[in-house]
Amino acid sequence: MMWLAKYITDVPHIQTRLRSVLSLAFPAAKEEGRCFTFQEIRQARLPYLDAIIEEMLRINAVPVTREALHDTTILGCPIKKGTQVFLISNGPGFLTPSIFPDEFKRSEHSRKAKLNDTWDEGQDLSRFVPERWLLRKKDGAGLTAEDVEFDGAAGPQLVFGLGPRACWGRRLALMEIKVMVAMLVWNFELLKTAPALSTYSGLEGIARVPKQCYIMISKL
Repeated sequence: MMWLAKYITDVPHIQTRLRSVLSLAFPAAKEEGRCFTFQEIRQARLPYLDAIIEEMLRINAVPVTREALHDTTILGCPIKKGTQVFLISNGPGFLTPSIFPDEFKRSEHSRKAKLNDTWDEGQDLSRFVPERWLLRKKDGAGLTAEDVEFDGAAGPQLVFGLGPRACWGRRLALMEIKVMVAMLVWNFELLKTAPALSTYSGLEGIARVPKQCYIMISKL
């Protein structure tokens, strides 16, 4: 939530677009001058909001660790049993262009399971651009479910893990953050804060959190 508050503030066109998408998604709430209900947002398809959340998680991901249960090999490198392997998700392939190893050094299973064929690394990967995660369904600039589709496999993402060891609380966590972000943007405009209060330095731990998160809001 802290990172999202910072990005939505500092990239104002994203805040404006999201507010417009929410207004179109919840016309009854807009007409009645109320906030949407949980039932309404639970049933709504909001690909642009999904993309905003996914992009935040990509830029501020956490390392995933695994322990080798037996002697093995990763990309041609021998790994001994008991070794802690860190899967770093804030380097090449995430925030900078990928470093491509010899494909024959990958395991057969890895080659078959490769997903991220649609990711465009020609863009500046360090920028906050939610549209990376959207597939356009028709011409135009619309961002509703009729215009675009959220593609969670468009790019690299390890924040919840993958496969049988993926986080079982993922759906609940994403639903919680979706509700909070939508309510914040629905009810308030996030205004620019002073540069001295808006740095993007973070603290690394189980999660990466910003050292500063100050907001200035105006009631809509």
